[in-house]
Amino acid sequence: VTALRETEDRVKGIEAGCDDFISKPVDKLELLARVRSLLKVKAYNDLMDNYRKELEATKISADEAREYAENIINTVRAPLIVLDKDLRVVKASRSFYDVFRVKPEETIGQLIYDLGNKQWDIPKLRELLETILPQKATFDGYEVEHDFTTIGRRTMLLNARQIQRASGKERIILLAIEDITERKQTEEKIRQMAFHDSLTGLPNRKLFSDRLGITLTHARRNQKKAGIMMFDLDNFKDVNDILGHDVGDILLKETAERLSASLREGDTVARFGGDEFVLILPDLEKIEDAIQVAQKIVDRFRKPFLVDNHRLVVTSSIGIAIFPNDGLDERILLKNADIAMYQAKQAGRARYQLYNKG
Repeated sequence: VTALRETEDRVKGIEAGCDDFISKPVDKLELLARVRSLLKVKAYNDLMDNYRKELEATKISADEAREYAENIINTVRAPLIVLDKDLRVVKASRSFYDVFRVKPEETIGQLIYDLGNKQWDIPKLRELLETILPQKATFDGYEVEHDFTTIGRRTMLLNARQIQRASGKERIILLAIEDITERKQTEEKIRQMAFHDSLTGLPNRKLFSDRLGITLTHARRNQKKAGIMMFDLDNFKDVNDILGHDVGDILLKETAERLSASLREGDTVARFGGDEFVLILPDLEKIEDAIQVAQKIVDRFRKPFLVDNHRLVVTSSIGIAIFPNDGLDERILLKNADIAMYQAKQAGRARYQLYNKG
């Protein structure tokens, strides 16, 4: 409220920061109207000020979110890579560079297939990115095995996501890469232990049984013969008792090698335990085919072994049972091959013997 009425005075008042003023004498109605107007202006200004602050807060949150996202990408253990719609690299995690031994300047902006001098031009990766992903926004557990010149052969599990960004922006692809090479190797070792003899590496009884089942099914279907051979070292117990189990174990390993070298392609030799080995001979045209293999083995085991400076002459006895002549299932065939082997031992060892029902 002021006594000044001149325009010049009013201008000076506004320049000094006055929102409005009223001259004396004061009209109450005019005063109320002016106050209401000023309150509306203040409310509007307060609203705009709050909006501006919210915008600034939103901007800060977006920056923080972007930084947070980048930190996540860089700290995640599994390599991550972000691709644009043309499959060019937009962003890659630190672990991606570490694991695959590539540099950021050689990566960003490059077509993924061209990375590492085209090391990433992998047919299954192309299938995932160009065929599968366009039809599915998400695809997990895609296994790829590939030879990299820098890090060798690797088995990778790929998880891919198509991410549609804000309106007007192009989609991106997030590709997570898990190196499962060691896991696959561990699984293979477990499988090896489950189906193979730990000393010789030959198939064990379980794997033998699986393969014999397949062999017999095939023989029935094609009306062919199959041979089962029970193999035993002569006087192996003496080697263990006199020279010790270490020498005996070496002898068993060399026995496995000699047997494997005597087989035809497609034959199987398994170790059941001790010095007991069993052979499967599939697709026999005639019994003489089995006899030929057995004679080759007997001849090989007449030659001495050199184990730990010991010259050992350890011969072998073999019993042969033929499907379907001597049995129609695993149990009967193994039983009859075992009987034939003991017949060979009783006949003087270092020989083979066909199963004889009489």
